[in-house]
Amino acid sequence: MAERKVLVKYYPPDFDPKLLPNNHRPKGKQDNVRNMLPMTVKCNHCGNYLYIGTKFNMRKETVWTENYLGILIHRFYFKCTYCYAEITFKTDPRNHDYIVEGGGTRNYDPYRDAKAAEEVLKQMRANEEQGDSMKFLENKTHDSKKEMDILDAIDDTHQLNRRQTQFTPDMLLKQLFYDLDALELQEEWEKSKGFKEQFKVKRLSDTNEKEDKTMHSVTQHLKQVVVQQQTKQVQQQVKPKFIKKQVCCEKDGEKVGVPKEEDKDDLTVKQENQNQTQSLVDDDYQD
Repeated sequence: MAERKVLVKYYPPDFDPKLLPNNHRPKGKQDNVRNMLPMTVKCNHCGNYLYIGTKFNMRKETVWTENYLGILIHRFYFKCTYCYAEITFKTDPRNHDYIVEGGGTRNYDPYRDAKAAEEVLKQMRANEEQGDSMKFLENKTHDSKKEMDILDAIDDTHQLNRRQTQFTPDMLLKQLFYDLDALELQEEWEKSKGFKEQFKVKRLSDTNEKEDKTMHSVTQHLKQVVVQQQTKQVQQQVKPKFIKKQVCCEKDGEKVGVPKEEDKDDLTVKQENQNQTQSLVDDDYQD
């Protein structure tokens, strides 16, 4: 790799640069270039249209017999895409344009005619003013009058706009100050909001709805569990209201067992058990 990046080259002592062959380029040589059409061209042989922006492989040559203020003129050769007929055009640096020389015709461009007409009128006016000072003065006064008319028309449009608009300078200043105050208030509110969010303390009242729902479901479940347990205990403790007992009695000189029903007031026991279950559930919900 070091041999490819040589900075100092060796020249033998018998080296003579005059003996080197001249590689001068001949004047009439053409180059193959890839170019785009700068305008729409119609082929004269087949009538095919070659639109602007179409890419072609062209041959380029320099026209040594023509130039404009020392600017070289180039000629391009390309072929039609349908009949392969050759079409040529060359550059026109004077008008900043191109000229179709042979094999095709350029499409009509209205702006080119308008520009040419303006140039013709300017040339005619310059020729008229060249030998006549009165004509020059008339043209000058006509131009100044035309300019004054244009300025008056502009002034009229400005006045009409002022009448239609109901804003005054004072109103604009008030609106400007109002906007500035609104911006300041908004900035202060954003700062205070950010400060509050940094030092915000979570309270019981700030809990989310999801947490409330979960707590409610848990308490309901605890209530059901406690009630079921207490009901089982109550059912086990409750005794029948009437208790049958046998009493020994004498009947016709014989001892006979007679069943006897005694009332047993168990309502008090049930109420006490219910009160106990309610107190347990309330304590769990408060926790």
